[in-house]
Amino acid sequence: MTFRFACCIVLMFLASCMSETQEPTEPSCRPQFDPVAAPLNSCLGPQRVSLTFVGDLLLHAPVQKQGYAMGFESLWHEVIPFFKEADIAVANLEGPVAAGITRSGKKVPDPGAVFDDVVYTSYPMFNYHASILSDLKKSGIDLVSTANNHSLDRFAVGADATIDALNAASLPFTGTVKAGAERNFVTLLPSQIGNVAFLSCTFSTNGVRDRRDQVLMCYENNDELMETIAQLAQDRDIAAVIVLTHWGSEYRHTPDAKDVQLAQELAKAGATAVIGTHPHVVQPLDTVTTDRGVVPIVYSTGNFVSGQLGLPKETAMIARLELCTSNQAAVVAQAGWSAARMQRDKTQSLRVALMNRADQYSQEAYDLTQNIAPGYSLRPTLRCS
Repeated sequence: MTFRFACCIVLMFLASCMSETQEPTEPSCRPQFDPVAAPLNSCLGPQRVSLTFVGDLLLHAPVQKQGYAMGFESLWHEVIPFFKEADIAVANLEGPVAAGITRSGKKVPDPGAVFDDVVYTSYPMFNYHASILSDLKKSGIDLVSTANNHSLDRFAVGADATIDALNAASLPFTGTVKAGAERNFVTLLPSQIGNVAFLSCTFSTNGVRDRRDQVLMCYENNDELMETIAQLAQDRDIAAVIVLTHWGSEYRHTPDAKDVQLAQELAKAGATAVIGTHPHVVQPLDTVTTDRGVVPIVYSTGNFVSGQLGLPKETAMIARLELCTSNQAAVVAQAGWSAARMQRDKTQSLRVALMNRADQYSQEAYDLTQNIAPGYSLRPTLRCS
């Protein structure tokens, strides 16, 4: 027997062993929706671009520990088909991703992907390991918002480090810029109907002064915000303008009066849709009528993943928009939501309220969301091959 022939026999044996011990392929699942809401705007053609939004990634100690031990996808495994079904999926990254930086902003040796409560910490000053970014991207997230009240939990150096980590992960973002950089907070993502512009702002940075002008503020920088939206809306190379607002009062299901006023201003300035976060509970889905069309306002999608307890804070709204072309620019043809709830057992994970599954636990989240935002349920079913 020649050496070459013997090598072939060995390789065939190894391949046979590998095929016998290979894990079975996970089924491919896709959500299907049964929308009940009337179309918001009329469309010129059949072309649609779908956008999915989830709320706060607020990683308290228990969920960070699980993410580092089991992968962060273990926390939202059931929502992954909703991300991958969408043309563009968006989440709010509430907290920095700053390797080797402590609560005081001091640089220390990085401990790696572990909750050490020195570098990687929970409330009130969060910081996450960069593995969260790769897991978000693998799950189908296409963009994150970095403008929120925890943007500066590691100060200017942490905001810079977060941007570096996002760039290294090739995960687009909007809401912050590096110290000394131009204040350009707009991120464009291509779609089948043209570029979609994303712009994110926050009401606060929790008292940490933005000494290096790195964060776009919804109220303090109102003129800058409105001017940017108006310019984007007039740009023929941009089909739609999505504004991500971090605003409102925590744990209240109704929007503040000033947020309602700001939503109207954003819509009239040229926003195609406004999606809000921060209250940690869901708030209504409303509309504003402008000369460009009907603009949906989701005041709060609630928490996506957090360690907060109780039905309102465990309920996650998965908001979904369908864009289409109209006479002037892209408009929202359809808007709606699905509901999920963070289940707390030996491991924590979101359970989606599916119409083809009897599940009282997630059904309570559906009922709550239906009460807050009636008429926009997408009634999802999950079909797996």
